[in-house]
Amino acid sequence: MREQAALEQLNIRIPKKLAQELEALAEVEHVAKIDMARQLLWEGIVRRKQEVALKLYEQGHVSKSRAAEMAGLSLWEFTEVVEHRGARWEYSLEDAKQELQRLLSNA
Repeated sequence: MREQAALEQLNIRIPKKLAQELEALAEVEHVAKIDMARQLLWEGIVRRKQEVALKLYEQGHVSKSRAAEMAGLSLWEFTEVVEHRGARWEYSLEDAKQELQRLLSNA
């Protein structure tokens, strides 16, 4: 039997217009409203983590490797995020070493 992930109930109040938009989107995609809400919440968290990591990197508060880790991305994936944003991107040998160490420690 497959183990079910631990769940936590979260009750929030949202504006009626937002609830209507959620319902409409769920109907178009043929999914339950709650499933659509979960999907959108995950997508929003992923996007926000990337934005925070990119902002900290641009401000010089974290290295590229650390920003990629914070964003939940590989350094190469984070490169695409940086390029899409149009931020300055330099990749040094030291950055490559840090990324390799991170990958090896996760293996």
